[in-house]
Amino acid sequence: MKLRKPIAAWLISCLFLPVISGQEADPPPDSIPRSWVPAEMILQAATDSAGQELDVPNVFTPNGDGVNDYFEVATDGTTVYTFRIFTRSGTQIFYSRSPRIYWNGKNSSGTDVRAGIYYYVIEETGATEPFERAGSSTCSGR
Repeated sequence: MKLRKPIAAWLISCLFLPVISGQEADPPPDSIPRSWVPAEMILQAATDSAGQELDVPNVFTPNGDGVNDYFEVATDGTTVYTFRIFTRSGTQIFYSRSPRIYWNGKNSSGTDVRAGIYYYVIEETGATEPFERAGSSTCSGR
């Protein structure tokens, strides 16, 4: 995986500094205040190399109520993306390579992840000027 220096530096600071500073790698589920989670999904916009705007959610609630149950980014269905999810400690827990950017809140073995902050990396494959996006999303409401 080849990331540009600014994205790589951001990932390192987000993934490893909390562990180095003595913070817990994954907070207990009850430590996330539910009052600050908005009722509607908040989106962070990004544009891929074809000019398509991707709305990336920064919170989702996989609790089965039918509202924001998935981390999903609408795409045109023709561009292939590599999509990875990491824990705060830097462990990759999910990977896909598909035109669909989608995560249901389960790790690679199919187990529900704990509520908390997870980091994603989205890379467009096959473009002359590759698109890369990294950020975080909160899994809440389990």
